[in-house]
Amino acid sequence: MKTTVRRVSLPDGKRVLMLSDPHGHAAGLKAVLEKAAFSPQDVLILVGDYLEKGPESLATLRLVMDLCRTHTVYPLMGNVDLWRLEFLESDDPEFQKGMQRYSLQAKQWWGGSLLHEMCAELGEELTERTDICALFPLIRRHFAPEMDFLRSLPTVLDTQRFIFVHGGIPHEDLDALAGADAFPILKFDDFYSAGLSFQKYVVVGHWPTVLYSAANPVFDPIIDRQRHIICLDGACGVKTEGQLNLLSLPDWQSDAFTLYTWDDLPRVRALDAQPPSPAAQARYIPWNDHAITLVERGEEMSRILYHGALMEVPTQFIFDHDGVLSCSDVTDYVLPVSPGEEISVILPLKRGIYGKKSNAAGWYFGRYENA
Repeated sequence: MKTTVRRVSLPDGKRVLMLSDPHGHAAGLKAVLEKAAFSPQDVLILVGDYLEKGPESLATLRLVMDLCRTHTVYPLMGNVDLWRLEFLESDDPEFQKGMQRYSLQAKQWWGGSLLHEMCAELGEELTERTDICALFPLIRRHFAPEMDFLRSLPTVLDTQRFIFVHGGIPHEDLDALAGADAFPILKFDDFYSAGLSFQKYVVVGHWPTVLYSAANPVFDPIIDRQRHIICLDGACGVKTEGQLNLLSLPDWQSDAFTLYTWDDLPRVRALDAQPPSPAAQARYIPWNDHAITLVERGEEMSRILYHGALMEVPTQFIFDHDGVLSCSDVTDYVLPVSPGEEISVILPLKRGIYGKKSNAAGWYFGRYENA
């Protein structure tokens, strides 16, 4: 796919909403739009990745298609959306069978996959024995509107003050980028760490903001007013504790950002006060750097070494990754909590709750009640 740039002038006096990476969470997308009171008077910009990593890929894609018909919406292509489109357009039987194998794994990881949903709608169950190659002509006919919509998505949206792209751009010369391979800007990993600065705000998704956390993991968007970069991806679907982030401006010329978020974690209400641990002493294991050394395995918590530092982590978070002992995302940061505050529960244990408060992850060791 070649890079396509769409240029639009955002209207004065209308709210501008921006969101990325709903990843098969149609219910979450609806919920966060309702929180923001999204209406036909607003402008919504969607920065890609509607599919996979959630149980409702088709519903999410169709919700976006419906919103485009009833509201002012500018949807962009994401790298996962492009991969699925390339799969649906491919005549390579090995590619098709490879996606079948991936989809069977995805069902276990995330509760569904685009291919599972397509087969189910056609009255077919996707299993290892399904002849996916024989099903492809029917899939293409039945889902032609969805494929046409994906093909229509631009890779870059250029406005008066903002440039929107799923992964990132190396510079602001969009004319030079137009027509080039789109993949590098759809999957621009670790974009914020590239040290780039821009005249217009460059608004991206793709790389979860929590991966930029040094100690206590925060899932909120990053708004860098000096370098003019906004990173939106709250890791919805990628991790259990992820969230959908929606940023709203009262007008495209405003700097008054309002954040709306959604996750589907259960909530409890804290009954006790808890001071935070010093953030400088906290350690965080992210999923892109998760190799550990086991010191002592316990029933509930285990002691490990992570980059030479001693940590206690939930034993159930320890796993083998291609022969390397690893640990799922976790921090030893202790959250600041006041009585009455709500905590989203990631993992309840005897020693306390590993959860989120104010969109930051950490531990709470006090008493609580259901919220």
